Amino acid sequence: MTDSVQDQLHTTAALGDENIRRAADLLTVSLEPALRLALQDVIGQVAAEISAQIAPGRVDVTMLGADADIRVTPPPVTPPAPATAPSAPTDEDEQTGGATSRVTFRPPQALKTRLERAAAQEQLSLNTYLVRALTAHLDEPAPTQAPSHGAGRTSGWFL
Repeated sequence: MTDSVQDQLHTTAALGDENIRRAADLLTVSLEPALRLALQDVIGQVAAEISAQIAPGRVDVTMLGADADIRVTPPPVTPPAPATAPSAPTDEDEQTGGATSRVTFRPPQALKTRLERAAAQEQLSLNTYLVRALTAHLDEPAPTQAPSHGAGRTSGWFL
């Protein structure tokens, strides 16, 4: 991955004197780890974005030295339901109201870690855990407030 950057740096430095060629050699040694980390970060971000797009499928990237091992797990293919026979709702469909939609959620890393731990403790996927937690929160009855004009007082005309 970083070989082409190093080759370009050496080719450009070859046009200069010995000091420039030596500086290029030193730069290639110090740039390689930084380039590898930057490339790994970009590859990880791309894999995460593609995974989000094809969920419940996913993309896994494993770096083995300079080689990237990329595995794509496509989402399961489900045949379309016949128009005359409605499909039976699943437990999760009932919790979510049937159809699902995609939302991009970017919590701080510390919160994401806590959510993943909580989901794992309940042996749920992070998505299912979030759906259940948000549904429970929204289904809680709103706190009732006493009228601001005072309880038990009545004023006005009575007929």
